[in-house]
Amino acid sequence: MDKYKTIEEILSSGFAQYGQKNIEKSDRVLRSTKIEQAIYEDLHNETESLSEYESAGGEKLKTFDSLVNDVFQSVYGLTPKFVDENAVSALSRRFNKSILEQLMSDDNYSAVKSVCEGKELPAIGATEEFTGQLLENLDVLMSKATGDNGKVDALSKMEQDIRELSQNFSELMKKREEMPEGHREPIDKKIVQTANRILSKQEQSEMYSHLIENCMKQNGADIKAMVSASAAKAKERAEGVQSAILAWGNGDAEMKKSPVNTEILRRTAMSDKLRYIAQFLGRYKQMLNSKRLAGFTYGRGEKYDIEYGNNISRVLTSELSYLSNLGLLPLFLKKHQNKQLKQYRRREQEYKGKGDIVVCLDESGSTFGENNAYGMAIAMVLYEICKVNKANFALVHFSTDTKVDYFPKNELAPAPKVLDCAETLLGGGTDFEKPLDEVVSLTATAKLDKADIVFITDGVCDISEEFLKRFERFKTDTGSKLTGILLDKGENFEFTLNKFADCIFRTSELLGETIVEKLIEERI
Repeated sequence: MDKYKTIEEILSSGFAQYGQKNIEKSDRVLRSTKIEQAIYEDLHNETESLSEYESAGGEKLKTFDSLVNDVFQSVYGLTPKFVDENAVSALSRRFNKSILEQLMSDDNYSAVKSVCEGKELPAIGATEEFTGQLLENLDVLMSKATGDNGKVDALSKMEQDIRELSQNFSELMKKREEMPEGHREPIDKKIVQTANRILSKQEQSEMYSHLIENCMKQNGADIKAMVSASAAKAKERAEGVQSAILAWGNGDAEMKKSPVNTEILRRTAMSDKLRYIAQFLGRYKQMLNSKRLAGFTYGRGEKYDIEYGNNISRVLTSELSYLSNLGLLPLFLKKHQNKQLKQYRRREQEYKGKGDIVVCLDESGSTFGENNAYGMAIAMVLYEICKVNKANFALVHFSTDTKVDYFPKNELAPAPKVLDCAETLLGGGTDFEKPLDEVVSLTATAKLDKADIVFITDGVCDISEEFLKRFERFKTDTGSKLTGILLDKGENFEFTLNKFADCIFRTSELLGETIVEKLIEERI
């Protein structure tokens, strides 16, 4: 039944201003700053599959691209905030917002957020993964949202119809004002009809909106399960991106899109081995950074006694008070010259092992899998130490044969060279003498000086007495030391490392991370 019968009823009700207020609303439900939106658009333009997902999703759900944008904002933004509901389209308010709320309340969300917040590449990776998973379930989600009573997009069509009718209503009202009073009857009828059509569409829209709201609540468990599964995949993807960049990147905390990071993600996406190594190496580089920071703090020294000297930075305040009196200035200068000023004594960190490092890594067939990934992660974290200490680094891959990757201290190795080195796996048998000969050769050609040798193996290999004597002379002449790491977890077999190693760590006796921690502490 029509509400309005006459133009007078419309004019007295205030409905005459309705058309001017009914502006087009946003499909976005989360706020983005201009910088955040610019970052998203830049990343989006470089993510081909994301555009494909949006195109496919947009054919089913008009607001799908806005939902994708909001997913990125929810994981990347510092404090995601919802837009005022009055400024949001009905479809986004009922469907998109419900999906976002399910995501942000899911158990996986905090883990995704911790990896992605303020970090470009993990955030866009998580968004891409979530979008792909969501697209696979979109038909089911939309069906759940209406209880199989129609299409979710019908709500968007109703809202569009209301906007068009409202615009038409405003134009009719404007024409009416311009017409003489005696000629308004035909247009008044059109205004009344349009007003009633608007009200009818509004009622339909409200009913359909409540239908979606109720169905989303009734099917909440099913919807939550689908969103949760998508969030779990997004978490896995984000952590994979983070591990890859932590392992192979340059330490960029924001993990921005850059040629180097883009190449790293491309290479790791194609290499199971690089991804496997990254699971270890990312953690070990974080361990190295924390140890370095702790070392810097400790390196400044801990006050624990009073001594005499002339270090102004340590002088007691009572001694500095001489400088406030010109008459006492000569006394201060005399005490300074004779190192008789009272000053704090500090415990200083003892620095060790900051020279060149060479890693001999067993890549025989038996190391395939975790042992090789763990050994390579150790090699790469020792390479990071060399970069910090401005020292030379060499990695001698060995099995039956050898391959040497050399990284001089005065050159910054490009990412592809490091990745090529890490992907190496020789296969074959085991020969201990050949890699040690390579160490001798590297030292003889001045590529290494007083080498700190780390020898990593999972096997047993005998060496001749003649070679052993020659290698011991080499260590004595050069001052080199060899640390052996035996990957014998759970086996405890007899081995030959004790013939030529100065120190041995065994995975059967120590946790892998404990060994890495000791290696780092001895070299920073």
